[in-house]
Amino acid sequence: MGLWLNAFTTLFLKGALCQQWSLWTPPRIVAIEGCCLLIPCRFEIPAEYEAQFENCEPTGTWKINTVPGSNIFNSFLTGAQKNIKGKIVGDLLKKNCTTTFDSLNAGRDDTYSFRLECAGTNILKYNFLETVQIIHTDTPPKPQLTPMGDFMEGEEVRLRCSAPAPCRTMPPSLTWNYGHGVGVESQLQEGEDGLKMVTSILTFTASPRHHRMRVTCSARYTMQPGGASKMAQSNQTINVLCKREAALTTIIHSSPSNNNAPRNIVTSATPPGPAFEGESKTLTCSSDANPPVENYSWYKNIGGQPTWKANGQILVLQVSKADSGLYLCEAQNQLGSQRSKVMPLELESGLCLTTDLYIISGVLLLLGLLNLTANMYTFKSLSRRVNQMKLLLSKKQDNTYQSLRMTSISPEYDQLQMTRASPSVGQK
Repeated sequence: MGLWLNAFTTLFLKGALCQQWSLWTPPRIVAIEGCCLLIPCRFEIPAEYEAQFENCEPTGTWKINTVPGSNIFNSFLTGAQKNIKGKIVGDLLKKNCTTTFDSLNAGRDDTYSFRLECAGTNILKYNFLETVQIIHTDTPPKPQLTPMGDFMEGEEVRLRCSAPAPCRTMPPSLTWNYGHGVGVESQLQEGEDGLKMVTSILTFTASPRHHRMRVTCSARYTMQPGGASKMAQSNQTINVLCKREAALTTIIHSSPSNNNAPRNIVTSATPPGPAFEGESKTLTCSSDANPPVENYSWYKNIGGQPTWKANGQILVLQVSKADSGLYLCEAQNQLGSQRSKVMPLELESGLCLTTDLYIISGVLLLLGLLNLTANMYTFKSLSRRVNQMKLLLSKKQDNTYQSLRMTSISPEYDQLQMTRASPSVGQK
């Protein structure tokens, strides 16, 4: 009997408590500096006050909860009498106290509470205990992009971009940076917390050209009429998984004709060109694959059939005569496999190398002889010119001496010689 009584008392008390004064509002709201702010709000009153409330001309007051008597907004006041401009957009008689503030600056960050009061002779009034915290930001919050992850080729992709709309009269506008072959739809929605959200959905069919494509959603917030705007962005990189559509071809001489993943299998050799016996040759395999390649395999054509050679993306060979032939690479992931075109590995004989050395030696010897001949010719030419210059100088010296000797013997000398010779003739 005692247990039944305790249970009945507990249920009775719970029912009674449900009839008490209560208010619901989001516990925390982020306001954008310079933008209007919507505060969702609903309340309940005890049943015994319902009749009195029906005859009420209700007014609502918002106040700073931490500062007694600090009323910042009263719906009864008008114009300049209000500390903060705004409006209760909800119907108080329907217990909806949703309020819009034209603007709350950063200095208004605080915790707020709501007071209900009836005008005139009706004495009904109550200060609700529930509060809402309002904080400000200069930068709008980034929009949310969903879903994240991988998309299969051919799948219809629906990317959803959502951004909070703190001001229902001027919600943000959402735009995408990608608009080719897509559908876009936007709508204003209300969340479970009563806050408004603007949602835009981008729709397209996934294909290989979308792989690793960067999609951006931008949310532009307009401040009060005539003011500037602020923008926030979110990005997502599309990851498209290739879809297996056909079986793997096994004919070694034919090109791949299916669209399996991996794709575009390419082989290369380092160093390029024919290989010499004993030389190190590196074969490399690469592909476009998503999911990534799990295994690379090398095959060599033996008797017209591909024969497994080794596993790994890189194959290193110390080239011998047995290594010459046709090679191909196979890339495999969880969705399938694909083979490359054949790549020939040709072997260059040692005779060719010896011949090349002889040719190179002959060319060098010929160049040396030509250089020596040119030097000898140059030397002879210089010698001939030097001898000519010496001969020319010698002739000039002889002419100068002869001239000096002729001009040094004067006529007086001739006369003197003749006079001194006369007496000898008379004496005979």
